[in-house]
Amino acid sequence: MNTERPAFFIRHPWIFVCFAFLLLITAWGALITVAVKHAPQQIEVNTK
Repeated sequence: MNTERPAFFIRHPWIFVCFAFLLLITAWGALITVAVKHAPQQIEVNTK
C-alpha cells in the first residue's frame, strides 16, 4: 500500500503560476532597462 503524499509543487500548482508571472515581469524589466540604456541618439530636425 503506497501512502506517500505527492510532491509539494504538485500539491500547490499555483506556485508555478506565481513563478511564471515573476519571471515574465523580470524579463520585461530587463528588456526595458537594456532598451533605455541603448536608446538611439536623438536627432534634432529643423523645419522651415
